[in-house]
Amino acid sequence: MAGILSQGATAAASFAVQFVAAANLELAEYGVFAVLLAMSVGANALYVGFVCDGFAVFDRHDPANRAGLVTSAALVTGLCVVCAVLLCAVLTPERRWLPPVYAGLVVSRFLAETVRRIFVTRLDFGSLLRTDLCALVVTVLALAPATGGFDRARLAVLFGVMCCGALTTVLVGLVLLPRREWTRLRPGVRAFPTLFGFALWRALQAGLRPLSLLAARLLVAQLVSTAAVGALELARLVVAPVQVLINGCGSLLLGRMAARRRNGGENDPRALDGVGRSLGAAAAACGAASGVLAMGLGPVLLGKSPMVAVVLGWVVYQVSWAVGLPYVTELVTRRMSRRVFVIRGVDSVLGLGLATCVVLVTGEVTLLPLALAAGGLWTVLLARRAVVRPL
Repeated sequence: MAGILSQGATAAASFAVQFVAAANLELAEYGVFAVLLAMSVGANALYVGFVCDGFAVFDRHDPANRAGLVTSAALVTGLCVVCAVLLCAVLTPERRWLPPVYAGLVVSRFLAETVRRIFVTRLDFGSLLRTDLCALVVTVLALAPATGGFDRARLAVLFGVMCCGALTTVLVGLVLLPRREWTRLRPGVRAFPTLFGFALWRALQAGLRPLSLLAARLLVAQLVSTAAVGALELARLVVAPVQVLINGCGSLLLGRMAARRRNGGENDPRALDGVGRSLGAAAAACGAASGVLAMGLGPVLLGKSPMVAVVLGWVVYQVSWAVGLPYVTELVTRRMSRRVFVIRGVDSVLGLGLATCVVLVTGEVTLLPLALAAGGLWTVLLARRAVVRPL
């Protein structure tokens, strides 16, 4: 339960910043904020796959492995910081504060994720929850005075607030973690080839979905406008609670299914159909409730109303993800990661291809979430077939 609550605290901190951004920024500027945030999320996913997942697979206290992990972290961090600065230069003319603050956010979130993943590897979910709650409190407290700087450098102020939350995670983590977890951090290459063989595959899997969503946002920014990206993100923000629900259910589902398989049991493939229907119904109900609430309160709280059709499209997108989750989770417990990657990869390519066609033909973004959801339908069909009728 502490692990799920921790996810909720992290999501709440991110939602608070996005809510303030949606309420205070014009759609075009909010679109730039959304693209930069998506870049940060995608970079974080790559870092987790390339570095942090190795904590659970390899002995992180072995000197050679520890040095290899430090080298991996340094390489990914350097690459992502360069990409972050270049993206800032392309999207906005703001040169003074935004690039260094945004680069600092990327680095601080990497450090924070490292701390969080060490807690998870140690199964110390109580400390993880305390750390994330501290980060949530600091983020919310920093938002109030930070909005006073919105007459200038708005994006830099928002990302600075997120830096405060991430650095809080790091500082509290250093206090709660044993000293042996954050000492003897020297780079080395002896174990790096072995780590790289595992890390590259995991990074590609972890980054697939966030990077495909980033590509969709960049596509809209290039072919339509950053204001259109803002409209898309405003509607997606409305259904953000659905993603929290799916993430929490996914963690619980993976834990139970993996435990059953470790104990020699088997998961009934046919029973997964019922689980998928239940998750899909829950996601649809949560999305509908969030949408109705946002339509009524959006103009009051945000000063702008999300587009109804786009909100419905994002709900369908989340439902397709929820329905396919049990089948994908079962494939993961069977250690069929390559199959999952291929299915998800085709999902992303198909969704982006349809989204590109929709934007080019209509010049609008109304149907873009539905196009992305079509890729999710592919995942449902292929993953179910692989589970129920394995090759």
